[in-house]
Amino acid sequence: MQPILFDLCSEKDISVQDFLLKKGHILFRRWLSNLLFEQWLETINLIYSYPFTDEVDKVCWRWNKKHGIFSTKSTYDWLSQGDEGPGFKHIWKAKIPYKIKIFMWLLEQNAVLTKDNLLRRNWLGDSACYFCSYSESRDHLFFQCPISKVVWGIFGTFLGATNIPRDLGQYYNWIKNWLPDGSPVYTFGLAAICWAIWKSRNRACFDKKMVKNPIEILIQACAYMKYWTGLYKAEFQEKLLEGVQMLISCAHRVMQQKRTIPVPQLLAPAEDPADDEEAEE
Repeated sequence: MQPILFDLCSEKDISVQDFLLKKGHILFRRWLSNLLFEQWLETINLIYSYPFTDEVDKVCWRWNKKHGIFSTKSTYDWLSQGDEGPGFKHIWKAKIPYKIKIFMWLLEQNAVLTKDNLLRRNWLGDSACYFCSYSESRDHLFFQCPISKVVWGIFGTFLGATNIPRDLGQYYNWIKNWLPDGSPVYTFGLAAICWAIWKSRNRACFDKKMVKNPIEILIQACAYMKYWTGLYKAEFQEKLLEGVQMLISCAHRVMQQKRTIPVPQLLAPAEDPADDEEAEE
């Protein structure tokens, strides 16, 4: 809470009880400046404001309000309590493997090790995307790269869409618009496509195996989806497998046409409220 005060303190291991017995009179290695002294007074006031009792200390797990005892269920419930903040319920509740859930959580936190994130960690290397000449970032690799645009274009064509999302933030609004009754598979489909793109990117990076046709990525995503359908209840599996098979057929038809694959337009970037205010001025 006060790292500088802690560093200067000569009694770092003092307990709260001993602190109270000494009435806050503890030693520091040097005289405190006015600013540090004010911080010290704030710390003292904070400690004395706590309603201490003479009862024996008891260890309690705060995320289990009923019993105060640790359980994996209480941890899971806390992590999946909402779609914002630490929750990401749409990920933790999705019917996808745990490994993919972690990947999707990292993806939504923009913590996947794309080249822009590596450069922030002082990595020395070329920032270019492995599929094209543009700089690699999360939204470029998974949505804006020419290879990814073809993948999303075919997927969008399968849904009857006339455009494709330009970034992760637009995806959920886009899929709700073109697949309004498909909420159980929103994260399911996104995870399969993004995981297939990521695996292809890593093969290009580490094995020097370049993508010959973007449709290969979509076929791989379909293979993941077919495998993951086993995580759904039996009555939903048949419908899901039927949909995946239709998507595979759509991809094969495009491949057999042996012509340039039409790519729908990217959605327009989200408007910045600040730009609107400047325009009004």
